[in-house]
Amino acid sequence: MQGRAGGSGGSHPDDGGEHAAGPADDPAAGPADGGGPPRSAFVDAFGGKRGLVDSGLPAVVFVFVNSLVAALTDRQTGLDAAIAAAVATGVGVVVLRLVRRETLQQAVSGFLGLAVAVWFARRSGEARGFFLPGIFINIGYGLVFLVSALIGRPLVGAIYAAVEGLDARWRQDRRLRRVFAYASVGWALVFASRAVVQGTLYLMDRPGLLAAARLLMGWPLTIGAVALTIAYVKRARAAAPTS
Repeated sequence: MQGRAGGSGGSHPDDGGEHAAGPADDPAAGPADGGGPPRSAFVDAFGGKRGLVDSGLPAVVFVFVNSLVAALTDRQTGLDAAIAAAVATGVGVVVLRLVRRETLQQAVSGFLGLAVAVWFARRSGEARGFFLPGIFINIGYGLVFLVSALIGRPLVGAIYAAVEGLDARWRQDRRLRRVFAYASVGWALVFASRAVVQGTLYLMDRPGLLAAARLLMGWPLTIGAVALTIAYVKRARAAAPTS
């Protein structure tokens, strides 16, 4: 992160205006290494690429097995086989992480989400029920990001600060709060777009397209949103007055 918006790191005497100094004086400044916060760190804050792929894989297996078995037998048998295959895939993801000695936090949380999805599918007796919890979750996240912006506690700012190891002084900077509030609204729209698209496909009873939408609007959309967020914050800081 650059030491000051639009300039180099380090401090210099006050010129009578706003103090344009290095990371110690800029509440949104990070390490003076000339670059922005690592995109991978922000992606990790939203589940990580691996976590997003792991969460999408059981859904793909579920739809594939359901379509194949239902075509050869009947709808109920297809649903039962799909549930078993999805659960087996989820267990496989956890075991693979154990073997590789990788963190289990995302895998376990993903498996719990899978269990909820399976419960919805079993209770509804329909393959599309598998995707209903994800739609509700996107609605919930969208509302959280939107409300955080409206009450002046933008969640993107909190995530940005956590990734960069910043203190809470950015909350006293009205300009930064506004920038992070706009970014939080942008993320609310990301979650809303997922909910709208997947909700529409749910109503149309298209589980195959639901699985595709879940994947395509998963990590690709997340990484794109992260890149736009970082670019927007950096541009806003660079355009800020220094005197």
